[in-house]
Amino acid sequence: MRLVPDALALLLDVVAPVFLVILVGGVVGRRFALEVRHVNRLALYAAVPALAFRTLANLELAAGEAGRLLAAYALYLTAAAAVAALVGARWPGPARRALVGTSLLGNAANLNLPVALFAFGPAGLDRALILFVATSLAMYTVGPALLGRAASPGRALRTVVAFPVAWAVAAGAVANVASATLPLPIERAVDLLADAAIPMVLLALGVQLAAAGRLRPDGRAWTGVGLKLIAGPALAAGAGLALGLGGLDLAVLVLMGGMPTAVNAAMLAIEFGGEARQVSDTVVAATALSLIALPLLLTVLVRLP
Repeated sequence: MRLVPDALALLLDVVAPVFLVILVGGVVGRRFALEVRHVNRLALYAAVPALAFRTLANLELAAGEAGRLLAAYALYLTAAAAVAALVGARWPGPARRALVGTSLLGNAANLNLPVALFAFGPAGLDRALILFVATSLAMYTVGPALLGRAASPGRALRTVVAFPVAWAVAAGAVANVASATLPLPIERAVDLLADAAIPMVLLALGVQLAAAGRLRPDGRAWTGVGLKLIAGPALAAGAGLALGLGGLDLAVLVLMGGMPTAVNAAMLAIEFGGEARQVSDTVVAATALSLIALPLLLTVLVRLP
């Protein structure tokens, strides 16, 4: 039985490089007391939009395939929300909403993009970027209501409109359909920023985790970790199979389902006055345990036909 050797190989070849860069970000962030929000914004508002534009402009995934992937992801999110709400049914309202939020909002950028690239190549990255955009829209629309005191619809809308990744995706899609090419200086600038995106999001994640402080998760946080790392992949697999996904599409969907909770979830909980400690502990514990969980999950996913 090759489960353990294969998991170890995936840990060393796919997951370890990702966590080594995260570690560098954590060490540098702690040494120089870097501001978490500024580092994260530099990645999400400069480099990631360039990567999103380049990917969508060159994407060869058919519209029907992308639509099925997004439909399966929506079904997974619905199922995950229902399971989390049921598990936390007897919890106080804010804690229950935080559990739902941490179960839905996986780390679609800092962790999922590089792991999808290393495990499945450029085609896997293309699909992971589609799910990243969908997750980002969910993060900044329903996220404030779940992870904090309900934000006004106007504020949620302003947040989404100001998020450049959505505009970059739209521009990339238009360029793809029109077979447009950029002037060489702009194309090279986009390439430089896009190539920097994955290292930057990993460094930003390290800075964020280093700033999280000591880890003291309680029962509610551990419940969130279990739902995200164990129930998440199972629910994603069920959603994908229900809509007829297979191969790479199913693998990337399940990988996203098994990602730990996004660090930005903790930032939203702080920003909107929610259960910040519960959310932060869930994020840090799930991210730490994903060093073990992701190689095991990938051992199965790389074998999908």
